Amino acid sequence: MNADAHQSMPPADPSGRIRTLNKMGYMTSTLDPYSAEFARFAPSGPGPALDIGAAYGIATIAALSHGALVIANDIDPRHLEILRERLPKEARPRLSLKPGAFPDELHLPEGSVGSILISRVLHFFDGPCIEHSAQRAFRWLAPGGKIFIVAETPYLGTFREFIPIYEERKKAGIPWPGLVDNISRFIPPDHAKALPKMMNLLDEDVLVRVFKKTGFAIERSGTMARPDFPTNVQFDGRESVGLIARKELNGR
Repeated sequence: MNADAHQSMPPADPSGRIRTLNKMGYMTSTLDPYSAEFARFAPSGPGPALDIGAAYGIATIAALSHGALVIANDIDPRHLEILRERLPKEARPRLSLKPGAFPDELHLPEGSVGSILISRVLHFFDGPCIEHSAQRAFRWLAPGGKIFIVAETPYLGTFREFIPIYEERKKAGIPWPGLVDNISRFIPPDHAKALPKMMNLLDEDVLVRVFKKTGFAIERSGTMARPDFPTNVQFDGRESVGLIARKELNGR
């Protein structure tokens, strides 16, 4: 792995978030309810767990602590090297590292994983890439396996000026109402510099539509409050959206 061996994890900010090294947002230092459920389910799934966009491994470490085998993926190999170094030596044999940009640089055999977490990744993709990501995840997942999704909604304090635009688009039936092609139009420069230029803020209807169309059976979805976010990012208890879905035993 071509990671800088001397790279260390940045310190957490006052809210507990940890900046990523590649300006793709932050990793939270606590698990949201959907990621925690992934960690609990991972050991019992029909194959190893896959953590996509693992960053420094908050969910991977939790799944390993429950006894799972975990494949950790991240676009930045430095994150994965930091993750490996954070683990107790006895847990490292149960971890596989797969650097590469999801979805197209990650290659896994069909039906080879028992659970998948995609946490705070999909809102950086445009619509066709989200649909493509769901299709690839469906192929990788073994029958009886589950996928766990966490993404940001438009209901963020830093995007409050975008919310009326999103709601008008939603009423008009636009399929990707949360697409923002230049986030610096809406959020403060100090926050924008830690994020990519484009975000596709998601909601429950969009996630259910995409994953149901792909072939998943939806188990649960909904918005959730993020008390772990900075106060200026919190809004009204709908800051994030989660989804849990399964691949039926008939593989369809």
